[in-house]
Amino acid sequence: AEPATDALAVLYEKERPDLILFAFTSDSREVAGRLAARLGSGLISNASDVVAKGGGFVARVPYFGGAKVATMKANGKPAIVLVRPKSFEVSEKGGTAEIKQLELTVGEGSKRAHIAERVVEASEKVKLEEARVVISGGRGMGGPQNFPLLEDLASALGGAVGASRAVVDAGWVPYSMQVGQTGKSVRPGVYIAVGISGAMQHTVGMKTSKVIIAINKDAEAPIMKMADLGVVGDALKIVPALTAAVKAKKNG
Repeated sequence: AEPATDALAVLYEKERPDLILFAFTSDSREVAGRLAARLGSGLISNASDVVAKGGGFVARVPYFGGAKVATMKANGKPAIVLVRPKSFEVSEKGGTAEIKQLELTVGEGSKRAHIAERVVEASEKVKLEEARVVISGGRGMGGPQNFPLLEDLASALGGAVGASRAVVDAGWVPYSMQVGQTGKSVRPGVYIAVGISGAMQHTVGMKTSKVIIAINKDAEAPIMKMADLGVVGDALKIVPALTAAVKAKKNG
């Protein structure tokens, strides 16, 4: 983070922008925080929107697991804002902004950490953040042994599998599959929540999905209230039946 902070501090002094935007990722959070301290400016994190207003910048920031939204204004300059992924629709091409390639020298003093090795996880699966269809499982799946049912459905639909924080914390699936406030934010065309109650910590990461389908034994589960289609029943019976129907449709 230190070399990136040094480089951006030099770039700021050269260009003097009013606003610096970062994606709300683990790497960016570290760099943005260091840069704000270096420049003596304020920082707004986890923003879902940012607009110019009153000579400054105003951002909308969800809190209480996304149940409420605060409006925050960056009074100092530059305004540094971390924007939550999937917060905006993809804009059509045709903008006039110029992309500049810059060469910056980083001092040896900031190179206090070195990458010893990079390991890339090999996978042919669709990335969770890029999937058009996401099927996420919660405690209603009964255990890790039943998550292959979701994998089969995801494969049939060309989608990806996610999970709630509860099952990640229980060790059923890896953290890389977690959707929610402390996981990944997704915005697929179709989001299928299987056995997920709908806690705010989860829904903040998927509520902007275009179509939400919920499968749950409890008709009064919070997820049912935000779903476009709710299916009440045993997920372990419904999911295999749905997978079989999708495969039959594709083969027919």
